[in-house]
This record gives sequence, C-alpha cells and structure tokens, in this order.
Amino acid sequence: MHFPHEAHGLGDFGDMGLPASPSTSDASAGTDLAARLYRVLENHRDELINRSIAAVREREPVYREREEAEVGASISACYQAYLDVLQCHDFDPMRVYMEGMVAARSAEETRLSAIQGAFLIFREVATPVLVRAFDGDYRLVHESLRLILAAESRALQLFADLYQDAITVRLREANDHLADRNRELAGLSAALDRRVAETTAALRDSRDFLAEVIDSLKSGLVVIDRELGIRMFNRAMERLTGLAGDDVIGRRADELLLPHTGMSLDDFRRELRGREMIGDFRIPDYDGAGGHRSVMLSLQPWRDAGGRHQGYLLFVDDVTERERLESSLSCYLSPTVAEQIIADRSPLRLSGSRAAVTVMFADLRGFTFQTATMDPEAAVELLNAYLRIMVAVVSRHQGTLDKFIGDGIMALFGAPLAIEDDAGKAVLCAVEMQEEIGRFTRQCRREGKPHLYLGIGLNRGDVVVGNIGAPERMDYTAIGSTVNLAARLQGLARGGEILISDSLYDLVREQFRIRALPPGVVKGAREHVPIFVVEGHLL
Repeated sequence: MHFPHEAHGLGDFGDMGLPASPSTSDASAGTDLAARLYRVLENHRDELINRSIAAVREREPVYREREEAEVGASISACYQAYLDVLQCHDFDPMRVYMEGMVAARSAEETRLSAIQGAFLIFREVATPVLVRAFDGDYRLVHESLRLILAAESRALQLFADLYQDAITVRLREANDHLADRNRELAGLSAALDRRVAETTAALRDSRDFLAEVIDSLKSGLVVIDRELGIRMFNRAMERLTGLAGDDVIGRRADELLLPHTGMSLDDFRRELRGREMIGDFRIPDYDGAGGHRSVMLSLQPWRDAGGRHQGYLLFVDDVTERERLESSLSCYLSPTVAEQIIADRSPLRLSGSRAAVTVMFADLRGFTFQTATMDPEAAVELLNAYLRIMVAVVSRHQGTLDKFIGDGIMALFGAPLAIEDDAGKAVLCAVEMQEEIGRFTRQCRREGKPHLYLGIGLNRGDVVVGNIGAPERMDYTAIGSTVNLAARLQGLARGGEILISDSLYDLVREQFRIRALPPGVVKGAREHVPIFVVEGHLL
C-alpha cells in the first residue's frame, strides 16, 4: 500500500493499480479478479489499515516519529485512492494524490528509500487477509498479489519521477537564490573594498588632524598595549590626573591607575580581559579645589588591521558634576525627568514660571487613629513602607514628588519639565497607587497590622512653579487655585476613591471608567464644583 503524509490528505503513498494493458484473452478474468479484490479490500478496510499503521511505524523510523493519527490519516486516504482505481480502472485519481503527496514530502526532504519501504509493506500486510478471504486458493492469492505488485511498480515509477522533478525544481530555485546572493555579496565586497581604500588613504594623509581630534576629546583617552604599557595619553587625561603626557608615555598602566582604583594587578588584568566597563572610581582632584572627582572608566579592544589583539583603549569620563546634579534631582524627580533635565542644555527657570500641570494629593484615611496603639517605631516603619511604594509609583509615571504632608503626598505631573499626556499619566498613576495600596493592605492584614485606605484628588490647570520661600530655606513647589482644588478633592475622597475635576475628566474620559458624582461644595469656591470618581481602566 503506501504511507504517511500530513493529516490533511497528502503523504508518502505506496499503492496499487491495475496492470497497464491486459490482453484480450485474460481481460475478463482480470476484471473479475479486480472486482473480487476490491470487495475483499473494502470488507477488510479497517483491519488492513490498522495492520498497515502498525507495520510502517515498526519498520520505518521516519514514520515512527510521526503521530499515529497522522500516519493513519495518510494510509486511509491512500487506501481509498487505490479502491477508486480498482473500481473505475482509472489511474488519474492516484496520480493526483501522489502529486500532492510528493509536494509535501519533497518539501520535508524525506528520503526516497523510506517512502519505497513504506510502499512494499502492503503486500506482506495484505497476504494473510487474502488467504483467508479466498479460502486458501493460492492461485487467486497469487494473482491478486500480482495485481498489487503491478500497481506498486507503476506507482513507484511515477512517484520517483515526480519526486525527482520536485527536488530538481527546489535545487534550481536554491541555486538561483545563491547566485543572486553571491552577486549581491560581490557588489557589497567591492563597495567595501573601495571604502576601505578611501578611508585608509584619508587616514594616512590626516595623522596630524587625527591627533588634534584626540586631544580635543572631552573624555580622557589612554592607549594601552598588550604588555600594559601606555602608548597614548591625551590632554583630557592630563587635566583629569595632573600628569604630563610626556612623563606618562612608556609607563605601565597598572602602576598609573591602580592607586586610584583600589584594584590588585590580577583584578585589573581580569577586568581588562572580561568586561568593557570597569566602573566608577574616585580620583584626587588636581584642579586645586581639593576633594575628589568621580570618573567612569570604560574599555574597548584595540586590534590591528588583521584583527589581532594589540591592547586596549581606556576612556575616562569626568562624571562629577552629573553625579552631583543627579543626586540632587533624585530627591524630587523621577529618574526619567531627572535625565531629561540633565540632557536639556537650556537653563531651568527655578525662580518661578507658569505652567499647565496635573496636581495630585493622596492621603491615608484614619492612619493616626489606627496606629495609636502601635509603638512609635512600628508606626514609622509602616508609614515609610507605604511611602516607598507610593513614591515608586509616582516615579514610574514621570511624576515629580513635591512634598510629604504627614502621611500624605503631593505630586506634580508636567513640572519642572512638560511631559506628554500628563493628565493621563497622573490618573493612571492614581489607579495604580490604589492597586498597590490594596496589595500592601492585604499583606498588612496577614501580619496583623492596621489596614490602610487611600483617598486621592487630582486637578489640572495653570499653576506657578518654582522656588518658594526665603533665601535661607526654599522649597520647589506649585501654587495657585489648581493646587487648592486638588487638595479639596482629596479631602472629599473616601478611602479607596479617586476624585477628579471636570478639567481632567474632559482629557481622560476615553481612557478610564469614570462616574459623575453630584456637584459638591468645596471650600473657597462660590459655586458647586463638578466632581467625578475614577473607577478604573477601560476594558
């Protein structure tokens, strides 16, 4: 018979058909035998299919790896194709089946020998069934097997031809693709060769220019050979270390740098071999101001034109001012906002400026009452744990922490630098704060600590932001009616609620599930104020 393909009908097939051109004398007998053979195979379909599945999976490893259902589907489809041949004496259905199966098997690159082996199993499987069906008449059994063998021979020849054609087409396509790629690579190689030649000539004619560029670098540069000898020491390194380049050339890099890094020689060599970034270090400040400078050391391999390792390029960046600025800003701003401020070369107007921002106030409900029976140390520890979580959420959404007010928080979104969709980020921040406080409260409940409930109020509008206070004590904050309304809304919010103003509602109503509350009386407002409660994300 045949064997497996995919479960949708294509497959290795090994089948049978009628002899090509029977003579006139035996045509009638052959037709009668074919009809009887058809009835036998039809009546014993399930038995033959099951025996064929077992035989092919036992003897052909390629089919053993396939799912049994897949093998069974292939055998069943091929079996039906052969029955159609016996019934209508037309080999075309078998040809169609084999063409589809060949397309699948050639794509999978199944070996032809495995497919042939699967074909030849059917006669062995069918013989005992034929003997039983023909009551031991071995002449009929022999003639039936001859019909099967003739069909197998014809099918195998056709299959081999189709398979060879399919593989030839695949190889031709692969060769055409490789030829195209070779042409592309040849063109690219020629272009690279020209570029390398042009660059080499330019570098040969520009050595003085290159030296000037190296000495103009703001980063210190030390070229170190394989023996750790210093080959180049630019002017930025002279300024950072207070050493003259002429006095350093030829010295060992470990002797020069180890006193400043605190590494052993083995550590230094290990860092040179294993990493590109050595890390942060302090070196003495040689500009006369005393103290130390912070530097970042980074490495790149130095290789010659042949790719052979020659040493290292050590870059030294002075990060003292950046470190100081980041340290100061991190007390107030999210890392993202702090980095934007540092990267922005335009001066900040910290004396006071007007900006449109979203203001948030968040406050615990009944914290003082709930912690009245706790030890002061435990109460402070609980409060600090809560504040750490809230500050992390504010920072994650590019908010600026303005201040702590007891167990409350004031945060700004859009100051000191404007951010995209400050309103959406602020409301999303509030939603996640409520989610985080919920998780924290469940943990507190398990530990026997008080439950914490958070009320949040938000408003958006123009404020004045900048340093407010006296020269002796200043505070970066925001002032204005927008701030006042946000604080009033927070005061009205119950534990677990997020209340927002109509100015925020107009901006975020398509992002969150929001429900209108009856207009409320707010201190300082002449009329009732529209109030909305945020219930979560839109589904």
